Amino acid sequence: MPVSLLWAVDVYGRVYSLSTGGQQWEQCHDAVLEFKRVTAVQQCCWGIACDHHIYLNVHSSDVPIRYQEETYENQRWNPKDNFSDHLLPSDRWHWSDITGLEHQPLDSFLLPSTNWEWEGDWYVDENFGGEPTEKGGWTYAMDFPATYMKDKKWNSCVRRRRWIRYRRYKATDTWAKIPSEGQSGPLPDPFNDISCGGWEISEEPRGRLSLWAVSLQGKVWFRDGIHHHSPEGDGWEEVSLPGEVVQISCGPGDLVWAVLWEGQLIVREGITRDSPQGSSWVVVDSPNPEAGAIHVAVGDNVVWAVTKDNKVWFRRGINSHNPCGSGWIGMVGEMVMVNVGLNDQVWGISCVDRAVYFRQGVTSSELSGKAWKVVNVPRDGDIRSHSSASISSLHSLSISPAQTAAWRKQIFEQLSERSKREMDHFKHYEQAIEQVPTTLTFTNAFSGCLPSFNEFCL
Repeated sequence: MPVSLLWAVDVYGRVYSLSTGGQQWEQCHDAVLEFKRVTAVQQCCWGIACDHHIYLNVHSSDVPIRYQEETYENQRWNPKDNFSDHLLPSDRWHWSDITGLEHQPLDSFLLPSTNWEWEGDWYVDENFGGEPTEKGGWTYAMDFPATYMKDKKWNSCVRRRRWIRYRRYKATDTWAKIPSEGQSGPLPDPFNDISCGGWEISEEPRGRLSLWAVSLQGKVWFRDGIHHHSPEGDGWEEVSLPGEVVQISCGPGDLVWAVLWEGQLIVREGITRDSPQGSSWVVVDSPNPEAGAIHVAVGDNVVWAVTKDNKVWFRRGINSHNPCGSGWIGMVGEMVMVNVGLNDQVWGISCVDRAVYFRQGVTSSELSGKAWKVVNVPRDGDIRSHSSASISSLHSLSISPAQTAAWRKQIFEQLSERSKREMDHFKHYEQAIEQVPTTLTFTNAFSGCLPSFNEFCL
């Protein structure tokens, strides 16, 4: 993988990436679905397809993703049977975890999803403390629980041995569907926005990430248990909110901001290594009281926002001790969305020419940068084209949804009018063939439940 990638989704739902030294947008040809949103980190890319399900694309590497499952076989000695599985009622399970408290027979271990495969069958670990054991891998002790040793003594009344089996993640360099299930079963509604980050919160476990998602009903969900040995995570947990959310952004550290339907912003507080999803929200007013916020993007120490009038704003005073910052500064330029990438570099899509821009002059001493510069490169096999939906520079970015009921009604009326115009074009078969791309654009926009699928020119 290149050191840095910029990800994008065009109006047809096709996923593209642009490397640091690339000369054109490269299409992700293994994406058989149409996508609405993407959010990426160094080792993987997450996306929301037009079926509203979340998909994961893990980049392949020289070292495969393997996970070791283990369970312990426990036995007790008795005069009649010698060592056997005839345990006392007060003993641990015949098959258990290392503590003896959890029942773990061999057939209870299942693959987390179809994206995993077993490398082989169960086998006995015949090493103990770096030294080989006797044949069979047994270690002995006086009783449960106790300190075990590899040699059998005259008073060894119990023994155990460890069984191991490896599973491998096989769905690399392809889009794998992530189950939409929470702690109490299937989620009540599909997702509309997604943001990945949090890799700087803690070094353990390795590759730990935070994944935040917004549903069509404005609820926020947090994906638990994402790390190197579990790239898919364990499940979704709903996060309580002060209102309905339309868009969310998660930085590399403990910064998480979101946009409410009313145009205000909320900031997550209490994020630590022990509590990566935080504890509470703080409401922050929109930079422009007359034009609510429609998009927010956060980095290490920066927060950028776009208001309904397409004005761009920079939040001053942001740091780990003050995630809310101290005030807004208006910036030159008008954008429909922005994103913050590595080293707090800023990207955006202009509302004037729909082109992708990056912020020049961004340094640690001048985080707001100096000026916008267009990214003028062709798309894979196409000199000039239209793109939309979302881009991500190694983490989150997405177009924000509608902000008010009136605005959503206006968009629906425009889509309806457009649909009527397009249907008129299909009166003749020859015209229908010529209009297929336009029809696909409309279908994608409508299937997103009225997100603002703004187009930009590459």
